[in-house]
Amino acid sequence: MTSNQADLASLQHRIDLLEKQLKRQRLLGILGGLALLAAALSSFVAARPPYLHVRGITVEDAAGKARILIGAPAETAGRRRKDAGTASLVVLGPKGQDRLILGEAPNPVLQGKVYPRIAASYGLTIHDSTGQERGGMSFLDNGRGVIALDRHNQDAVELIVNDKTGFAGLTMNYERPFGQYKEAVRIGTKGTEVWWALSDTAETERASLYIRDAAAPKLSVVPAARK
Repeated sequence: MTSNQADLASLQHRIDLLEKQLKRQRLLGILGGLALLAAALSSFVAARPPYLHVRGITVEDAAGKARILIGAPAETAGRRRKDAGTASLVVLGPKGQDRLILGEAPNPVLQGKVYPRIAASYGLTIHDSTGQERGGMSFLDNGRGVIALDRHNQDAVELIVNDKTGFAGLTMNYERPFGQYKEAVRIGTKGTEVWWALSDTAETERASLYIRDAAAPKLSVVPAARK
């Protein structure tokens, strides 16, 4: 082998060694970068708060209209009512009218007018297509639990539990003009008493079945007054 050939062989050997070293350095660099990325991601995940804190959320439909409002209170943009700010989830109709409220109930709308509620109420409230309250299930701060369905102008059917009076039962009302409340049927218990009563449109009790403790049932019927 000539001296030139020996030099070329030595040079090729050196080049091969440099390429191997370069490959090792690249591999170490990639592994180091991946290690740094993993450390950064683990630090981010560890620092991420377990709860999401927001004031409100608004969900829009395909047309960009607000349809679901969540907040304490929820925003009023897109909502017809501007006076009903409560901690609740509100489902809106296509015209911005309230259709369903879950949470703290606002004052009810009846015949286009807002009326004060007898006590703060939490539960589920349903509305008709005009945004008028038509029933729901709730517990009031005055100790009453109620499941109700309403006519367009007044209460219709109610399941009631009243902590103050001890009454638990069902009431049904006549259909009357707005503001003229007339109870027709009452079925319930209170203490050791249970009864079923029917009243006429003058709210005079006309028929009833009553039991107290272990006593014999008492049936009462009041005939119509003679004209």
